[in-house]
Amino acid sequence: MTDQPYISVIVTAYNRRRYLPFALRSLEAQTLSRDKFEVIVVKNFEDKESDDIISRNGWKDVYNDDLYHGRMILAGLEESRGEVITFLDDDDMYVNNRLEAIYRAFTSYSGLVYFENSQAIIDSEGRPAISSQHLSSKNLVNGDDVVVSARSLRTIAEGARVSTADLVLKYIRARAGFNNSSIAVRRETLEAVSGLLRRLPGSIDTFTFSSALASDGLLYFTDRRLTLYRVHGASFSSANFSVQLGNSRAAELRAALGYLNIAVAYRLVTEVLGDDCNYYGLHSLSARAGLQMLLRLGPLPPCLRVSLRDLARALRCYLRGPWSLVESGLLPALVFYALYPLFSSPLGGALYRLGQSVYNRVYYSEYTKTRPSW
Repeated sequence: MTDQPYISVIVTAYNRRRYLPFALRSLEAQTLSRDKFEVIVVKNFEDKESDDIISRNGWKDVYNDDLYHGRMILAGLEESRGEVITFLDDDDMYVNNRLEAIYRAFTSYSGLVYFENSQAIIDSEGRPAISSQHLSSKNLVNGDDVVVSARSLRTIAEGARVSTADLVLKYIRARAGFNNSSIAVRRETLEAVSGLLRRLPGSIDTFTFSSALASDGLLYFTDRRLTLYRVHGASFSSANFSVQLGNSRAAELRAALGYLNIAVAYRLVTEVLGDDCNYYGLHSLSARAGLQMLLRLGPLPPCLRVSLRDLARALRCYLRGPWSLVESGLLPALVFYALYPLFSSPLGGALYRLGQSVYNRVYYSEYTKTRPSW
């Protein structure tokens, strides 16, 4: 049918108005023919500048005030008609040929279920953020464009007794499944996990990546920087929430919410993967340990506390998997569990912030190293 778009772009914005017009204009500038994509904007506010852009292009404007990002995505999915779904966060932008690259990839490979591109990192004013370029995802095997079979990856992972997710993250693509605005997925792959998506507070990127790994389709990774990923003070991602902990109560609550989102989201990711002995399972534990450290917030329910059984399981996963103590997140979990009473004091808070700063530097240094091809 001529009126059926091939790609549906789901744009999400919650409370933030400042950057949304830039995101929408980047969609207006796309080189892909307008009849091949549609745009659904899911947000919880009215904004004249953004609403004018949406109106003049005939895009859909969906009101949603749900704190769970997964439910905002579902609201957009219900309004969409495309065979391929891609996302755009309100503070990011596409380069003008991103949708064209997605269209070519999915029409070239009939079995393709997942597409992911790399990012150019920008600051709050849209300038290149030189010191943050290490955040961008990149292929670790030879080639700027890599296409792999999820089924074959599972066979290799089973033989090596590691998680499929760990196999990709460690040896195929550093920071795979990073940045919502860099990912596209076949519609049925996302619909297959819609029940879990409804329970997802955030980390749509990781969740979608894991859903593709659980399929039998092809995954396409490209180092082309087709997304402008904005790093700024109001951004809220696993890449930066842990370093924003300050002395104020607001900063403490913000960090706690970040830990909670990661703990819950990564637990759901392990359900999708059917295996909690992986990078995400270990980091879900590490996030719970971070919550436990923030004792001034009050006692945690049992499901969020770190137990000795949790640590024993995590140690077994670490010994089985390919990650170092720092990369796996097990080291901070062990430290937090052993020393969390100290961290509740003012001195402990200062030590925690120092430790987090050192950990982040070491973590990103190790995690983004180029591995040899296999």
